[in-house]
Amino acid sequence: MATPIKEMFTVLPTVSTAQLSDIICAVTGYVSPSNPGLSVQESLQQIYTLFQSNIILFNAGNPNGAVAGTTYQFCWDTTDSILWICTTSGTATTAVWTSITPQSSWTNVATSTKTLANDNNYITNNGASLVTYTLPTVSPQGSVIRVVGFSSGGWTINYSSGQSIIVGSLSTTVTSGSLSSTNQNDVVELVCTVANTTFTTIAGVGNYTIV
Repeated sequence: MATPIKEMFTVLPTVSTAQLSDIICAVTGYVSPSNPGLSVQESLQQIYTLFQSNIILFNAGNPNGAVAGTTYQFCWDTTDSILWICTTSGTATTAVWTSITPQSSWTNVATSTKTLANDNNYITNNGASLVTYTLPTVSPQGSVIRVVGFSSGGWTINYSSGQSIIVGSLSTTVTSGSLSSTNQNDVVELVCTVANTTFTTIAGVGNYTIV
């Protein structure tokens, strides 16, 4: 018969008086009632850190196609300050992350390239230089993306293999096409009509170049 393990458990504080320095007792290595494992002391701060590192992730940019996730995990985009929640568990290439940043948020784009994020809006502001946007590789049906032209360099939207953009009765070429502005103030609003692959123009201003 196994020798009983003598342990003294601390009294947990009430929520209103809990401090991150409070110590609690945890049992690790449990196998069976006769082999309960060893007890270790951990502070609430240690427990919180473990919880946070597994629930709140971070990534430099849109996590779709880049970060594995489990439903209800969060991911903070450190580049665009967008908070995402995992709505479909999967690997780095199959997990679906959905933005929960308010739809009213707008990102000022003053760089030559930018990967678009689902349910987000962009103001093209790169002076006389073109801004090349890229559609997200993973997009749930119903995701909306808005691009507004402002600077004279204009904008173009490229995409990954198998994707296309529909404008009325026209469609960009799958894999190699693009949708581009012809005037610096051109605007386009896209909705994902087939998950991951097809985006349809539902509103806009301008006479686009469709390739």
